[in-house]
Amino acid sequence: MTERKEDQYLYGEIDGKGFIKFVGNATMKNSKTLEDLFEKLFKSDKKEIVLDFEECNYMDSTMLGLIAKTAIKFKKSWGLAIYALNTPNIILTSLKSTGVNKLMEFIEDENLKVVEVKKLETKDYDNKEEKTKHILEAHKTLMGLSDENKEVFKNVVNLLEGELNK
Repeated sequence: MTERKEDQYLYGEIDGKGFIKFVGNATMKNSKTLEDLFEKLFKSDKKEIVLDFEECNYMDSTMLGLIAKTAIKFKKSWGLAIYALNTPNIILTSLKSTGVNKLMEFIEDENLKVVEVKKLETKDYDNKEEKTKHILEAHKTLMGLSDENKEVFKNVVNLLEGELNK
């Protein structure tokens, strides 16, 4: 049996591209780390973003929504796609079932396998309200991608909106 790897994101740059390697599970629990990186990248010089999913075991709907939101923002503001590299079937299935795959370009690039990456410091939300707003926004983004997603995620969105309105 293989040892389970720590859930983390690794980041590096090569040839003007930002390279993010997903390791383990990409979920709501560790999405703040990635959200902060996306915001930092968006505020820096314009660059293409490559997401390497080779070592990603699982991705939840919050992470799918965060990737969708970021892909839409990069496309709208910079005219750039987000690229997916080394996408295993389990992750590809999640991307396709939510329509997030339509917001990305899938590539194979041997040169990107030698990118020097460093672990990103794990971050969490300052409070429950901030976290709830983040999860709500991610799911609303997914709902905007298809009628099927509207149906699948409406209860989650209603629950989260109820939490915020307490």
